Amino acid sequence: MKSKTKSTTTPQILVSVCAGLYLAGIAMSIFFDGLSFSTLTDYLTFVLLFVFMTSFALSWTRQKMAGIIFMIWNAGVWISELYLTREGDDRGMASLMASLVMVIGALFLLEWYKTSKATVPSEQQQWKFILPILLINYAVLYGIVVLSELHHGEPVDYFSFPFIIYPLLLLIFLVGFVLSWKREFIAGFIFLFWFAILVYSNVAYSEIDRWEWAAFGLPILLQGIFYITNHYKFRPK
Repeated sequence: MKSKTKSTTTPQILVSVCAGLYLAGIAMSIFFDGLSFSTLTDYLTFVLLFVFMTSFALSWTRQKMAGIIFMIWNAGVWISELYLTREGDDRGMASLMASLVMVIGALFLLEWYKTSKATVPSEQQQWKFILPILLINYAVLYGIVVLSELHHGEPVDYFSFPFIIYPLLLLIFLVGFVLSWKREFIAGFIFLFWFAILVYSNVAYSEIDRWEWAAFGLPILLQGIFYITNHYKFRPK
């Protein structure tokens, strides 16, 4: 019972720290960067703040709802960063911090899952619950990034080399995504293969030297590693 209580409070502690940093960042933007209600971007900033604080309040009593809202909020931040915040040195930092909140949201859903059962689910059941949630979020973010590149990125011919690597990577990811529901072990190696191509293409071809893509691929790399290690860890003896 003690360990269960401790694990339940961990996501709340993490999100409380994020809430404090979030509010501090908004306050600094108001006093030093002129954040107001003068532009669409400013309005969206306050809407996202309201959504976050609503989910934060729910996290103490409605963990499932809070987790879902945190994930929606994360997608909203990514959309705001990629479609509205096109300039500035801090572009991408908000998306990075929001991704952390997305993971915390997944942990809230895991805590809800554990407490909704008559008995605490096994470690294997918990992994099988949270990994698909994380992968769905990665797929949503992947889609947001791809659409952003198509609408706001530099015009390129995606059927010419080396730019054809981009649709190839998307295809490989989708194959891994589909297989992950029934063939986690195979999906794990596909995600590792996807990440290897991503890194190699950034090193080998200056035309697609986009290391932010490699950084985006790290969670998918970890997803693949988890699938493989869990296969060996939980396979029947």
